[in-house]
Amino acid sequence: MVLAIGVVAVAAVVIAQTQPEDLPGVETFPDMGRGHLAEGESPPAYNSSPPTSGKHAASSAPCGVYRTEVPDEIQVHNLEHGTIIVQYQPGLAATEIQALEAYARTKPSHILVAPRDDLSDPVVVTSWTRMLRLDTTEVSTIDSFYDRYARRGPEVGVACPFTVDESV
Repeated sequence: MVLAIGVVAVAAVVIAQTQPEDLPGVETFPDMGRGHLAEGESPPAYNSSPPTSGKHAASSAPCGVYRTEVPDEIQVHNLEHGTIIVQYQPGLAATEIQALEAYARTKPSHILVAPRDDLSDPVVVTSWTRMLRLDTTEVSTIDSFYDRYARRGPEVGVACPFTVDESV
């Protein structure tokens, strides 16, 4: 009996460590799976925009800062590896874009920052099955999201070092 209680207690601790508590404002979407698209196959109609899960390209994007949009099917592969993707409306003030880029440079891995034309909010942060919409560049909130969800995709352990910086 004591052994069973101990096993349950240990299991509860492990589950608590692997299932981070959601931040206020974080939306959770149903998992659409994580298969690869066949060559020439079109991406599915994702259940969120930007996407947070689903069939995706066979290759992911190198992590870092981009000045052009990253295609959805590539983003989803990054999310599967536990990358946090921060996207912003192209019309966002230059100082806010610079703040996002500077923040990304403080992270050694698993972050991608890029513009996205069709955002309904100025800044949107995604991880596997999760999304946070922001009215402004709230770096402390983005950092909390990163701390909770980075490297927690369904395919953990895949490196994504910060190697691209199109802002320089």
